Amino acid sequence: MKVVPVKQNSMNIQLVVPTKGCVNNCPFCCSKMHTCPYENRFNEVEIIKRLNYVKLHNIDTCVLTGTGEVLQNKPFLVNLSTIFNKIDKINHVFPNMELQTTGVMLNDKENRQILQSLLRVNTISLSVSDIFSDENNMKIIGVSEKLQFRLDELIKTLKGDGFNVRLSINMLNILDGIKPEFIFKCAKLLGADQISFKKMYYNNEFGYEQNEWIRNNMCSEETYNDIKAFILSKGRDQYTLEFGSKVYSVYGMSTVIIDDCMAVNNSDTLRYVILRENGKLYCHWDDEGSLIF
Repeated sequence: MKVVPVKQNSMNIQLVVPTKGCVNNCPFCCSKMHTCPYENRFNEVEIIKRLNYVKLHNIDTCVLTGTGEVLQNKPFLVNLSTIFNKIDKINHVFPNMELQTTGVMLNDKENRQILQSLLRVNTISLSVSDIFSDENNMKIIGVSEKLQFRLDELIKTLKGDGFNVRLSINMLNILDGIKPEFIFKCAKLLGADQISFKKMYYNNEFGYEQNEWIRNNMCSEETYNDIKAFILSKGRDQYTLEFGSKVYSVYGMSTVIIDDCMAVNNSDTLRYVILRENGKLYCHWDDEGSLIF
């Protein structure tokens, strides 16, 4: 009997936590390429309307993200937890809660408790620019000295608190010349549960220094193909995401390659919706015409 691969519903809501700037200074930050209006307000009614809308469309994953670090705005997170409790007093409004972060501010136990107890975050997705060197990783991300951390120590702490940890590896030229097997062994040694390889994105417009940095520092196409081939040869096929990417188990870690992180390629499949700082719902980060309502 032929086994039909499972297609997992991968659509999520990316809930933008408003921040005035960012404590980091990533040279490849896509947020710097388009307008990110900061609005220091919290409209409970409007947010509830949009959250109810996405629940009606069977979206069960919420990714806490932002143009800065989510934990820069703890009052917003506390207010958000109140909304979640109002929408559903028995079960959490989103069974799967994720946090996108570079990892800064997570050494603070109080911050981890806010994520775990109030928002019931399951997975911490750590954006990593150099998996081999903490010093260079901090340098690329632009982390201030007082917020710097070691990946192995942070991951051990997070897993000790019961979080799943995903390494979201930015595919930079640091990976060039490195055997894919070594990359996976490093991730396993660090204690990662999941890995996502993010092919670096840039648009074709000139004038953005971020575009130039990405062009000069992204990994080669050969490296990308070598990692992809290694995953295909060594990985066990798990399921297919709704927008087509396959998830594999490699060395006991859930693994996927994201080659269109900004969802700029034409597709009939809506990958995510975005609740922006103004409390409105969009389907693209860089296009105000993508307003849903």
